[in-house]
Amino acid sequence: MSKARALALGALLIASAASAGCSLLPNEQAPLKPPLVKPAQAEIRTIDAKSGSIVKQVSGSAAFVPTKIAYYQPQDAGVIRSVDVRAGSAVKKGDVLVTLENNGSDIELLERQIEYERKKQALNDANRDGDAESAHIAKLDFELAELLYDKAKKKADGSVIRAKTDGVVSYSTDLQPGDHFDAGRVLAAVAQPDGMRLALESAANPALADIKIGMEADVTYKDKTYKGKVTQTPASAPETADERLRDEYGKTVYIELGKLPEGAAFGAHAEATIVAARRDNVIVLPKSAIRAYFGRTFVQVLEGERRKEIDIETGLATATEYEIVKGVQEGMKIILP
Repeated sequence: MSKARALALGALLIASAASAGCSLLPNEQAPLKPPLVKPAQAEIRTIDAKSGSIVKQVSGSAAFVPTKIAYYQPQDAGVIRSVDVRAGSAVKKGDVLVTLENNGSDIELLERQIEYERKKQALNDANRDGDAESAHIAKLDFELAELLYDKAKKKADGSVIRAKTDGVVSYSTDLQPGDHFDAGRVLAAVAQPDGMRLALESAANPALADIKIGMEADVTYKDKTYKGKVTQTPASAPETADERLRDEYGKTVYIELGKLPEGAAFGAHAEATIVAARRDNVIVLPKSAIRAYFGRTFVQVLEGERRKEIDIETGLATATEYEIVKGVQEGMKIILP
């Protein structure tokens, strides 16, 4: 075989092998297209606007408390020596409630009393001797000693706080012996149990500001209902320098009943409701549905597939609802956030 023929035959074999090798490899597939995903529709929560009632009221458990309470609050600052009663104790007129440090006023009183007795004896002796001039001077000495004695007695008496009437201690200070107190602080309170009223506390209710003296109250005690009248509100509470009383008056409405329920006693509880305002047959929406933006007050309404903003005017409001005075009609679908 010639050299040229051998080269041609080799080239043919190489081409054949290459062709066969290519047929052994898998065919390359075209890339798959990603599946089409339909975007999820955002859920729209709505409520239907409808007519109803809205009530602005204060209600809750009220405690029976005395109507006549004497508060004992020294006009001057001082120091506690002893607290002689506890809340709930029965006391008689003249019983010691609290004793204050007297800064030696008891010793001063004794000294003035001795001087008073001496001047009294001297006056008696001068009158018996019949010397008019001596008797006149003795009388002036006695009158001075009497004035000083009375002043010392008043000062010493001021360090002992006594009950002015029979009653029950409704409050007793938690101060301890040696503690200082400011002028005007209530150290004790004595209640006379011959009359009672209801105390309804409701600090967190915004309707409290709308309660007025004379408003009617519905009271339920032991499954029986009674009518009462509001006699004191936070706005009408008396001025007091005592922080505890200011806090109590600032969140309490007092109710008096025409007739006390049978068996009602100091500390017993009844359910009480005072309606400040009520609207019937009006559109009422939850506060969560009302939107405000740059001075606008509006709601979003769903009309078919379309959202629409409608300006509104609100009326009576409670902690959770609004009366809608203008802008919303019954049957509208109101969008919630």
